[in-house]
Amino acid sequence: MTKSKFTKGPWRVEKSTNFKNTYRVKARDVFLGAAVGRLESGNGTTAEETKANAELWADAPRLLKVLRQVLEYSHIDQSWLTLDEAEAAHTEAYKLLEKHGG
Repeated sequence: MTKSKFTKGPWRVEKSTNFKNTYRVKARDVFLGAAVGRLESGNGTTAEETKANAELWADAPRLLKVLRQVLEYSHIDQSWLTLDEAEAAHTEAYKLLEKHGG
């Protein structure tokens, strides 16, 4: 498995106190970016979509981890995961898909 090149997780979402319809994505105290929705009616993302975008972004490290585990386990004869680890990855993958509408 290759070493990750991105900021170590976990990442989290915080509602901006300075801007409406804006959510920050942070890792520890490191600001990674912001999901910003436009407020004009009928033009841009809704507040709900903006928050969902930030949450999907913040879950990226978990999504990558679970994807790696699922791919490792899919090669049964070469798997380094125990059955319990594979089941945990499977459960986590479904949770993430359900959370993000996949």
